[in-house]
Amino acid sequence: MSKKISVIGRGTAGCITALDMSNSGYEVDWYHDSSLPAASVGEGSDLSFPRFLAENLDLNYDTLDKIDGYYKEGIIKDNWGTQNFTHWFNLGSMSLHFNANKFQDFIFETLKSKVNIIDQNVLPQDLKSDYTIDCSGRPQINDEFEIAKYIPVNSAYIRQCSWDYPQFNSTLAIARPYGWVFGIPLKNRCSIGYLFNSDITTIDEINEDWEHILHDYNLVLTEYSTPRLIKFSNYFRKKNFTDKVAYNGNSSFFLEPMEATSINTIIRNNQLAKGIIKGNFNADIQNTSYTNFLKETQDMIMLHYLAGSKWKNEFWDMATSKAQECFKNTFATYPKSSLITDKSLTSYSTWNSNSFQQNLKGLDLYKVLNKLRND
Repeated sequence: MSKKISVIGRGTAGCITALDMSNSGYEVDWYHDSSLPAASVGEGSDLSFPRFLAENLDLNYDTLDKIDGYYKEGIIKDNWGTQNFTHWFNLGSMSLHFNANKFQDFIFETLKSKVNIIDQNVLPQDLKSDYTIDCSGRPQINDEFEIAKYIPVNSAYIRQCSWDYPQFNSTLAIARPYGWVFGIPLKNRCSIGYLFNSDITTIDEINEDWEHILHDYNLVLTEYSTPRLIKFSNYFRKKNFTDKVAYNGNSSFFLEPMEATSINTIIRNNQLAKGIIKGNFNADIQNTSYTNFLKETQDMIMLHYLAGSKWKNEFWDMATSKAQECFKNTFATYPKSSLITDKSLTSYSTWNSNSFQQNLKGLDLYKVLNKLRND
């Protein structure tokens, strides 16, 4: 008899989870509250997303328009450390940029006849299924969460730029005076977000820097587009899995979007949950795997701040100091020790070996990491 899985939430994490659980042979009850709009952030991805789409959906190069999908060849990284570089994906591999709203609508339509969709606001403890995965969105942060205290940004100021066709095929990750800027190219628009610390920098200062960004990357703001200011905490759960409930998406974690790690983490959380559902692993083992992975992701983010930028000011002094503290104080513990001591390292968070080596070289970090380890 198939087990019944309840999924809560209709955002990107809920859609991926409902699709994954349904295609894994489970009976799925998918709960969502139509009075609450699903968040549309997170339109970049890494190499795991095309693999997931290929395995779970009838999408191909000819039908990517259904989600406004566009090829992602790598990540352009300017102004970090001592040199500009691009984190290229291997030849023959690519990721995707996509329209989050279109993706969510496409999954919803795909699953209407395959799962039991219920428009109802529910809590995990209200449900009688064999297992529940809560993807209901950003939670109230309390003592159930670990705060990623080293990450120096807590706000994003997001604008939309219009174009007739994409002018670049890679995500932008550009260090700027007050933080860094992401750029996500879609076929008819480019989403630009300025990540910064609102305790240090004002919106007026961010707006003063916009003209330089638009000029440098030949971008034009969309007429009548309304800027969005999003303030956030960086966090993950101390215990993400129990024998009956798991959390995913923002209910589980949020770490700033450097390297577009969220979707990979969502997919991975579902794999860990299925290990519990199948009886192959207990919750304690999966929680350890989850925690180590999120700590590796924090390390991946902090490596960029460890490289620093060409600017010397309050933000960058703070960010670089936090990065040095992150690595120096805990270098003897997993997972940081493997950054430079494990010659057989094959992956680190969402980086494969090639990506790992590209970034350490591109950010010019070997000497910095060795010095911090030996101090």
